[in-house]
Amino acid sequence: MGNTQASNSILAKSRALYGRRLTGQDYQQLMNCRDLPEVITYLKSRTAYARALEGADPTRVRRAELEVRLRQNLFDQYAALCRYEMNIGHDFYRYFILKAEVRALSNRLQELAAPGSETLRLYQMPEFIRRHSKLDAAALAAARDLASLTAVVEGTVYHPILMSFCEKAGFVLDKDGVLQVQAALDQLIYNTMEELVAKKLHGAAKKDMDYLLRRKSDLAAIVYMYRLKQMTGADRAYLLPRLAVGYSNMSQKQLLYLMDAADCEDFVHRLARTPYAREFFGSSFTRVEDAVQRLDYRWHLKKLRFSTDPSVVLFCYIFLAENELTNLTHIIEGVRYHLPPEKIAPLLVGVGD
Repeated sequence: MGNTQASNSILAKSRALYGRRLTGQDYQQLMNCRDLPEVITYLKSRTAYARALEGADPTRVRRAELEVRLRQNLFDQYAALCRYEMNIGHDFYRYFILKAEVRALSNRLQELAAPGSETLRLYQMPEFIRRHSKLDAAALAAARDLASLTAVVEGTVYHPILMSFCEKAGFVLDKDGVLQVQAALDQLIYNTMEELVAKKLHGAAKKDMDYLLRRKSDLAAIVYMYRLKQMTGADRAYLLPRLAVGYSNMSQKQLLYLMDAADCEDFVHRLARTPYAREFFGSSFTRVEDAVQRLDYRWHLKKLRFSTDPSVVLFCYIFLAENELTNLTHIIEGVRYHLPPEKIAPLLVGVGD
């Protein structure tokens, strides 16, 4: 009975939160704002962000503080929904904990790989995630090289991964080395989720969640491959150790086919031989990154509305909420640099849906 109530609560709460999203009119009014105080005033007085901005003086709040407040609001929603998810015993809330921990590790690795960098940009985990995390943020900040960082995470699932790079002959923690470690950490997330799907779900729920997570992995890999092709002309030999592709809706043959693309134009053509061909070529696009965000938005919105699995709906709502936060970030930056609405609007995804 308790599980049923918790499941229904996730479905109802996720859809109710989505119902409080910014409207097309909200977006237009925000893009029309002349400065940041006007943006804050509108969000406080006319939208569901009023509570997140409670006590904020529009004339004093800077851009960085505003973005922190908006992201904290998102994390608070994570926490509320994840508590329901914990009650049904699916444990997929662990995805968000793993993602936050990997982000913290990645940030520290990037800092250690930057020669002469004395600035620490310690990633602040949300309170809910920090309570369930195995990482010590202060100890991460104190690490001064890969070996000491590896010692800090001893006893966690991250230790064997970092240790393998410590013991790898000739490995250097530079910008390229960080990409390799990040790929291994990302693969750990997907491996963990694959095990959870197999253990916790059955039937249609298992099929839907498995597809969702494989899709996340695939689309992230597609964007990453495209960017590296664009920036460096990366080939298969370069891409393989820098990509997390072990949990996929694509066959190994399809993945290698994409990696072997001669250039970005060829890469886009080769998407026609992936499971996502109909989505990519069902609409026009100029940048793969934009196409992925837009087609992924449509997919998650459809699942939010029609799926009956609470964990799937939870993931879909969080994707849509993160998309709205990305839209707001574009608006804040656009207003800051006095861009007209017609320059900001093309950057926004899902406006008015």
